[in-house]
Amino acid sequence: MNEPAKQLSATADTTTGGRPGTGAAGPVQIPAAAGDLVGREAVLERLDEIWARRGTRRPLVVLNGIGGVGKTTVAVHWLSRRRAEFPHGLLYANLSEVDGSPVPPENTLHGLLTSLGVAAEDIPSGPVGRAGAFRAITAGRSLALLLDDAVSAAQVRVLLPAAPSVVVLVTSRRRLAGLGIDDATLVDLEPLGPGASARLLDTAIGAERLAAEPAAAGSIIATCGGLPLALGVVAARLRARPLRRLEREARTYARYLREANGLPEDIQDVQAVFDVTYADLPGGAARLYRVCGLHPGPEVAIEVLAAVLDSPIDRVEDDVETLFDANLLADAPDDRVKQHELLRRDARVRAEREDPAADREAIARGFARWYLARAQHADDLIHPHRPRFARSSSSRPPFGDRAAAVAWWRRELPTLRATFAEAARNRWDDEVWQFCEASWGYFLHHRDYESWLSMSVTGVAAAQRCDRPLVEARLRAQLGFAYAKLHRYDEAVTENLAALRLGEQAGDDQTRATALSQLGRAARGRGTLSEALGFYRQAVALQAGLGNDRGVALGRRRCGEVLAELGRTPEAIAELEAAARAMSELGDANQHARAVMALASIRARQGEHHAAERLLSAGLEVVRRLDSPYYTAELLTALGQFERDRGRDQEARHHLAEARALYASIGDPRAAELPVAGGD
Repeated sequence: MNEPAKQLSATADTTTGGRPGTGAAGPVQIPAAAGDLVGREAVLERLDEIWARRGTRRPLVVLNGIGGVGKTTVAVHWLSRRRAEFPHGLLYANLSEVDGSPVPPENTLHGLLTSLGVAAEDIPSGPVGRAGAFRAITAGRSLALLLDDAVSAAQVRVLLPAAPSVVVLVTSRRRLAGLGIDDATLVDLEPLGPGASARLLDTAIGAERLAAEPAAAGSIIATCGGLPLALGVVAARLRARPLRRLEREARTYARYLREANGLPEDIQDVQAVFDVTYADLPGGAARLYRVCGLHPGPEVAIEVLAAVLDSPIDRVEDDVETLFDANLLADAPDDRVKQHELLRRDARVRAEREDPAADREAIARGFARWYLARAQHADDLIHPHRPRFARSSSSRPPFGDRAAAVAWWRRELPTLRATFAEAARNRWDDEVWQFCEASWGYFLHHRDYESWLSMSVTGVAAAQRCDRPLVEARLRAQLGFAYAKLHRYDEAVTENLAALRLGEQAGDDQTRATALSQLGRAARGRGTLSEALGFYRQAVALQAGLGNDRGVALGRRRCGEVLAELGRTPEAIAELEAAARAMSELGDANQHARAVMALASIRARQGEHHAAERLLSAGLEVVRRLDSPYYTAELLTALGQFERDRGRDQEARHHLAEARALYASIGDPRAAELPVAGGD
């Protein structure tokens, strides 16, 4: 230790800062820990672990998270719990000015040194001298240092003591990843989940008040987005007005978040958290922040942002990094980023204030068109045999194979639904009906019926406004298909008769054939098998006239299934074998498997059990490879019923249980129709 530092250390050891063994208490500068800390047990345990291993790793922690998430609160609670372990003081320094600019390190060091008892006239000038003095005076002491609202890694680095007996907690709205070279541990604080948010409100206003208005409580929790600051403001407002209904507070608070001016002071405190961070953004990053607010879902790939902004991806990545460092974006799987719901709301409001309406619409419609184009490419692979009114673009397909297309659709399903809803709200009718068409393949294999029905009704109206009668007919036929699968046969017939009329008016035999086939499905569901067979045979004749080999094969398979139910077994076998051969030649593995499944049922009834089991097992393997929940459940059901009839109850229970779970996962009524056990 150099001589000035020795003198400073000696001076401090004779003051209220205390020295080891004297029993003198050090300064306690941290704010008071207010109330209970809810939902942060895992973070507190993490801080305990870091402190416990201080002998092997520096006890330097950066608490990172968006503004209002409670970083300082967590730090204060942890330090207060362990106050006895820091006899030489709990020091505190706010590293940001009121306007968000950084406090100069030399000013902070001056305050810390005086807190430790160093006389002002003994403090060196300049950050380098003061930093050296601070390291010297803290050596060997048991201290805690809370550096609150840090602006940069460089600002913090100057303030770091060297002693492992001094724990340093840093809070920042920025990630401060640069402190990694100083052996810092970054601890992310996520917003509270709904359960923890409810507990926080419970402790503040009482469980009875929450329980009296559960819907309004849920609305408040959703609006606050898990930010303790926002939840605390609402709780304080409700405590101050014990007769105020939660439903009214929920409406009022949601309205405040949409407004820019005239906000109450407590609401301004929440908004100021975002204002300070946003004001510090460069222009490109600020625009990207607003654009993310216009994206229909919370997660978005960087390539989507680049495409919609028509900007080089490198530039977008740089702006993403800026937003990431400012905790305005976070990483998501598969090279995507996500934006917290409160930040999305803030970004949308800022876009409405700062960007012309035409620009906002261009961005939002750009997102819709990007996802539509990608959905069309995916559908080409998921359901390649179907003719389409809207073709995917001729650009290089983005998916290597069908599995990749299905995986993309599953991952992006919430965003695709939100995109469709946005297109419907804005009456972007061409995009609306094209989304319905491009979604057919995924729906066939996954069967989310309620969402599909709502989507298709919207698509029919869009096709009508676009004066696309054949598109309307197709969407009505799709509606009829779903209604029939849900046993809503009257609605199925209504939609398919409308589709048939549209096809007849346009003189389009393909449309007529599709409608007739769907009318056959409804008739079969009602049990009028002869009528169903008549519809199916009319459809086959039309498909043959069009030269549509796949349409003919589909119709023959359906005829074969009905003939089998009518007990006309030789005719059924002939139709099903012809359908299976045709689908094999056409490369339609799924429809080949379905024809084989129907044949297996006949073979089993004829006593050819080994042949039937071989056919069912082969079909099941095909649909599993296709990653098709619905058709996998269909084959599992057939196999389970075959095993049950053969007295193999254990295998039957296994396969039927898996089928039932798959049907339940896609909302298909057959989940309730299947037996619970193989022997039932």
